[in-house]
Amino acid sequence: MVARRKRFVTKRVTVPEAFERFCAEFNEGRFYEAHEHLEEIWQFEHGPVRDLYKALIQAAAAYVHVQRGGYPGASRLLRTALGYLEPYRPGPAMGFDAEAIGRALEEARDLLERLGPDGVAQFPLAQRPRMAFDRSALSAEARRWRAWGFDEEGLPVAMEVTIPA
Repeated sequence: MVARRKRFVTKRVTVPEAFERFCAEFNEGRFYEAHEHLEEIWQFEHGPVRDLYKALIQAAAAYVHVQRGGYPGASRLLRTALGYLEPYRPGPAMGFDAEAIGRALEEARDLLERLGPDGVAQFPLAQRPRMAFDRSALSAEARRWRAWGFDEEGLPVAMEVTIPA
């Protein structure tokens, strides 16, 4: 058996671009693609906003499971997403309204639990949270959280990242 070599690509990303792509893909119902955009920056963020990114990634992954009819994964990921999001509530974090996202995810979790494993196909994906971030707040938030991908003034820096192809 021949071992396959993992292929990698190097590209330049900015955090605001990743946020914009995440929001656009999530809002269009392309949850897997949405989570991929945040994973590109999450893996390099080692500061206090790492868990915020993880919360958003897990929220998107939960909706992937809902789309596929996977109740156990969706339920678990909604619960863990809420756990990761909790420290950022009620305030904004990196331009995201953590409180509004948290409330929407709680409603989704509660509805999913009411529907149960046999009712996951009836989950109304159209009622998913609308993801958005306030770009005008990002500079101050980047300084506040000392976020990766920003300079000392909170301005985004294009970062070179190497990720699996």
